[in-house]
Amino acid sequence: MDKRLRWVEFSRYTKIVWLIPLILMYLLGLSLAHHLGGGLRAADAVIGFFVVLCLFAMRVMLNAFFDHPESLVSVLKPGEPDWDFLKTYKKQTLLQGSLLVLTAGAVLTVILMVRGVITLTSMVYLGALLLGYFVLAAPPLRLDKTGYGEMVEGIITVTLVPAFSLSFSGKEVSLLLFQLTLPLLFIYLAAKLAFSFREYGTDIIRERNTVVTRIGWQNAVVLHNSLILSAFGLIGVFLLLGFPWSLSWPLLLGLPLGALQIIQLLRIADGDKPKWRLVLWMAMGLFVLMSYLVILSLWT
Repeated sequence: MDKRLRWVEFSRYTKIVWLIPLILMYLLGLSLAHHLGGGLRAADAVIGFFVVLCLFAMRVMLNAFFDHPESLVSVLKPGEPDWDFLKTYKKQTLLQGSLLVLTAGAVLTVILMVRGVITLTSMVYLGALLLGYFVLAAPPLRLDKTGYGEMVEGIITVTLVPAFSLSFSGKEVSLLLFQLTLPLLFIYLAAKLAFSFREYGTDIIRERNTVVTRIGWQNAVVLHNSLILSAFGLIGVFLLLGFPWSLSWPLLLGLPLGALQIIQLLRIADGDKPKWRLVLWMAMGLFVLMSYLVILSLWT
């Protein structure tokens, strides 16, 4: 397997593209801390991000360990791309790798504690992050394989990560964070559904559990569109309840792209030839656009 193909397989299996929302949500928490008047040294912010990154890597390696062809709980079958990819690694190496990155995360956390950054609240959120990633990847739950992993992953990425980065900057998690992240959570879940649509046929054949295979293609389209509409509806409700306009309009700028995403899915549901690259770009682009504009507005 040449290096380019190996990188493609690695990116596909680890779903490394979902590091983009993780980074944005970590920055959102830091940006909200700045907006609220909290202070955080750049070195502490970088160390804190690597703690989160270590937990993300632990989840990926644990998944690979339990998916490995030699694992007793693996659901992969010979000939599947993931089976062939993981066969090139030693099973024990994957477990050792997960323990190594977890240890690195623990060491970095101790460093933050010594520097006086980590609070009790921060430790609670960090513990929730660790638990969430663990139940996604490890038996007996292995939520990544049940069809419920998307929801848990969304809560981890869009809710817990910014709460963690906000908490160790000296500011308590506020209602404002909830108002910013709840619409983004809906957009994130809609994006996860959009990515699942492309693999629907393969997932059915290989008996993989995802939200789309559990509830069916047509219901998933309805759910996808409802999530996007609900996200923008929530922004309107929060605005009426006193949510600052300076933070509302950046979120609302994503409405045209959200509408195009809904229209595209409806066309596919009506029998049009799927333009998956366009769908996926719009799905990820909507989340990135809204997140970036909110982060920008928190610094101005």
